[in-house]
Amino acid sequence: LAGLVMGDTHEEFVDPRVVEATFGPRGIISALKPAYLVWHDIHDGYARNHHHRDNPFIEYAKHHAGLNNVEQALQKTFDFVDQHTPKRCANVFVPSNHPDVIARWVREANPKTDPVNCVFWARTFEAMMLGTKMGESGAQTIDPFVYWAKQKMECASRTHFLARDESFRICGIEVGYHGDQGANGARGSRKGFSRIGERTIIGHSHSPGIMEGAYQVGTSSRLTLEYNRGPSSWLHTHCLIYANGKRSLVNIINGQWRA
Repeated sequence: LAGLVMGDTHEEFVDPRVVEATFGPRGIISALKPAYLVWHDIHDGYARNHHHRDNPFIEYAKHHAGLNNVEQALQKTFDFVDQHTPKRCANVFVPSNHPDVIARWVREANPKTDPVNCVFWARTFEAMMLGTKMGESGAQTIDPFVYWAKQKMECASRTHFLARDESFRICGIEVGYHGDQGANGARGSRKGFSRIGERTIIGHSHSPGIMEGAYQVGTSSRLTLEYNRGPSSWLHTHCLIYANGKRSLVNIINGQWRA
């Protein structure tokens, strides 16, 4: 198998049944031996998500559950990748909106009111500031999620850390787009990516599907999270890329990916 594009991971809330069906001894990776593992939304960013800023109840719950430490949450994600990446595989980290939460937290947080994270915030702020420069298209800074992954993840040398809009093709299929951002500043969608003129595999919506040349994976997280309500099209779905460039969506139903 040329590549496995996994449904959005959200490691903090990953479904154990999906982990077993994907990485276990009878799982997809063991059976099909992909050369590349493509990760979307590998880190949820729950510890300091900006959507929680004005919700004292979520912050209270995170505090008493010990889920408000950014550095510990990142390390847990990196350990997950190290644990589940076979030595024969290379990783591809697709830039995604949830890991982007780290950069937004650094830009907007007041570290003086966050004793749990203030020192790690300062270290990350320093790294971003020292990594900021003026490029041909304007000011540029480093991605703090990638910065820490390269330092803390054992398999970093076998990982491709893509930048936004950086192309990465597997057997002619573009896998470098997460799906949250579309063409010309539009919101990303499967329909929009079906019109860009090349075959793509995206994530983001947690709802899998196919529209012409655009394939969309689902999620690897639990199907009911804090923020989704009502009838849902979320599904545990990965995409296989075969050596001949063909693709298949594989659903994991109740922890089973094949008969």
